[in-house]
Amino acid sequence: MEKKKLIHRLNRVSGQIQGIKKIFEQEGDNDCKKTMQQLKAVINAMKKFGEAYVKYSINTCFHQVSEQEVKDELMEIISTAFSL
Repeated sequence: MEKKKLIHRLNRVSGQIQGIKKIFEQEGDNDCKKTMQQLKAVINAMKKFGEAYVKYSINTCFHQVSEQEVKDELMEIISTAFSL
């Protein structure tokens, strides 16, 4: 069931991105406020997806490996998430 929720979140993000694309195609960049609102919605939706995915991963992936492997994986994830 969790995987379905994650897919649903991604579908929402995809729809929001398509909304931004539509604004550009139909109106150009004339409606800045509408575009910024959609952009904010996409960013927030991706944050929520990221949080849900981390929780999902912890519950499904990390219980299959040793404690040291979990530490190593978390360090790699943290490095990747915060690198430029």
